[in-house]
Amino acid sequence: MDIKNELIEALIKFNDRYERCHMELSCEIPIAELKIKQLRYIEIIGKSSSLTFSQFAEKLQITKPSVTSIINQLIKLECVRKNQCNIDGRKFFIELTPKGEKIALFNNLKQKKLAEKIHFALSERELELFIELLNKIVNI
Repeated sequence: MDIKNELIEALIKFNDRYERCHMELSCEIPIAELKIKQLRYIEIIGKSSSLTFSQFAEKLQITKPSVTSIINQLIKLECVRKNQCNIDGRKFFIELTPKGEKIALFNNLKQKKLAEKIHFALSERELELFIELLNKIVNI
């Protein structure tokens, strides 16, 4: 087998391991009813404090009516709520519900779970090399 095919096989196996971590965690965290884009929106909201509709629209580079539609969907799924500003009644802040907070942690937990498995499988020297190579790959 040539090096390119070995790389492909290794990446497939790596992805399978990552997906197994995803499946293990998805049993614990209620993500089944969400679409990938909705997971991304929840992650963005979770990383931002006092996020307004306008700020969310800027981050996503979409219109305010589109944001309203997205937020209304996430409200129906009980992942976010909107709170009216005390100073300016026209302004609303978007924040996660407890369910939304669990979902926002999902991706981070998935990555931590995979990192633990990699840490357990590799020596310290191999880990250092792996980290160096990953950093090189993400900067392509």
